[in-house]
Amino acid sequence: MVTSTKARVLEIVAAIPFGSVSTYGTIAKRLKLTARQVARILSTLSAVESAELPWYRVVAANGVVSSLKLGAVGRRQIAKLRAEGVAISSRNEVLDFASVAWVPT
Repeated sequence: MVTSTKARVLEIVAAIPFGSVSTYGTIAKRLKLTARQVARILSTLSAVESAELPWYRVVAANGVVSSLKLGAVGRRQIAKLRAEGVAISSRNEVLDFASVAWVPT
């Protein structure tokens, strides 16, 4: 059975471990997509999907919480990451990114 692109993205996002992050580009590379495609899929999650999925563990390249999200969504993302022990700088960067970055296999 062929799985939809959205389902494949959601499967990988669901697998990101607690206290870890991945990037749009890392997920995209694994699925042979573009980072924008991954970002678009995550930006259109339903309320139920958003509540069930650790979407907040996906950040922009080099561990930056996307500047496009610096409103309420960005603040919620940073709060959720900090609650999992991920340190975020005042410039919205994941501190010690290399140690918390997760790559799907």
